This record gives sequence, C-alpha cells and structure tokens, in this order.
Amino acid sequence: MDFKYDDPIEICKKEEGFSGIYYKAKYLAAMGSNKYLVRYDTWLTEDGYSPIVEAVDADEIRPLPPKSAHNIVVSDKVDAYVNLAWRVGTVIRKVDSNYHVKLDCDGKEAHCAFYNVRLHHEWRDGSWFDPESGSQSSQASTSAQGGQPATEGSIADTGDQGRQPKNEGD
Repeated sequence: MDFKYDDPIEICKKEEGFSGIYYKAKYLAAMGSNKYLVRYDTWLTEDGYSPIVEAVDADEIRPLPPKSAHNIVVSDKVDAYVNLAWRVGTVIRKVDSNYHVKLDCDGKEAHCAFYNVRLHHEWRDGSWFDPESGSQSSQASTSAQGGQPATEGSIADTGDQGRQPKNEGD
C-alpha cells in the first residue's frame, strides 16, 4: 500500500474480539513489506495520555473508506461509530435522522445519530468493494476526512474490548 507519514488510516485487528471493529489511526512508517508502524487516535497507553504506537500486519490496515451519496435504509450493512471505533452492523430501524444498528461484533443494538453511520465497504487487494452488491467502488482512494464521524453528538454505549480508548473530552 502507498501511505505517507501521518495519513489517516483504519486498523482492524485480526485477534479474537476485534473482528469488524475499525480503529482510527495515523500511518507512521513501513517496517519491511508486511508490517506498518501506526499511532492510534483513540487508544492510549495505561497513563491515559500517550497514544499507543504499534506495528500491525499489512492485512490489518486500510485507507479511509470512500464517502457514499447513497441514502442509508433498513437492512443496509453499515459501520456505526460506537465507543470511539467504527463497528460493522446492520440497520434494523430508522427513527427520524437516527439509526438503530445491530452490531456484528457483539450482537448489541446501538442507537446512532446519522453522522455516526456510514455505508460499509471492504478493502481487498487495493480496491474498495461494496459487500452488498459485490461490485468494486469507483473510488480507489479517499480524502483525508473520508468517512470520519462528526466530533459532537451522542455515541452509544455498548462496551469495548481490549485497550482503553481516550475520552472525547481529552
């Protein structure tokens, strides 16, 4: 992959309990052909102040997904921004401009504002794919903002596994 220093990226760990959860991070450097050094935006060291920096495998990193003009409807496969990470799920209900999403990672239902929900895309072999249609996205790369959530609004509390993310106010 062709990343530059400080490019915004997403990490989906392959460890048990992290499937379908995408964490915001910044690209720092390549470490050979199959590992990358990254700095997480929301995962902090135990002191709660310093972002975690770690090496991740090439199959755990992806650029930001493309934005979509598609209106999200019930039964769409989406990413919901819950507990400081994008979590894959399915829209089960829409109320006004908000969505109820059943999360794949734990089966819980999250109530999300419209700006914390985006259509789900898969990154395979250097291209974006729409898993619903199986078609390749026309947008191979994404803007720096990509599908990042708005900075305000409520985020559903569904619990999180692994490291402690930083709080929005930190």
